[in-house]
Amino acid sequence: MRKLIVIALAGFIFLTTSSTSCKKKSDGNCADVMCTAMFTMINTKVTDANGRYVKLDEVYTQRASNKDIYRPDQAMMAFDSTYIVLDDSYLTKLQNQTDSFFFIGIKNGVKVVNEPFVLGADCCHVSKQSGKATIVIP
Repeated sequence: MRKLIVIALAGFIFLTTSSTSCKKKSDGNCADVMCTAMFTMINTKVTDANGRYVKLDEVYTQRASNKDIYRPDQAMMAFDSTYIVLDDSYLTKLQNQTDSFFFIGIKNGVKVVNEPFVLGADCCHVSKQSGKATIVIP
């Protein structure tokens, strides 16, 4: 019985991983692409020069090409000064593209973070091409 459960579980894992794909079709169409259920978030930490976490009053991400401002819900992230730069809820606006973005952080009414990122997306998820994992502010 135990061997049957292990075989069934292995078969299920094989089928679910082999039938999902995050790659666009060669024609760039995402209509029939199967995506994983994973929700991708691109994060960054903000610290001072001594490595202590910095709590920002306001954060947002601005797309360079069209000045679009994105304000993800930071409620779950900001407890350790980890902030969401972009997540899959922005996917439809960036799908099959790459663009420059700026992560902006405000503290006491002053812009203390203005960090560049290059972000992209395929048919399924956003991704980071470049940008700091930890931003150090004075």
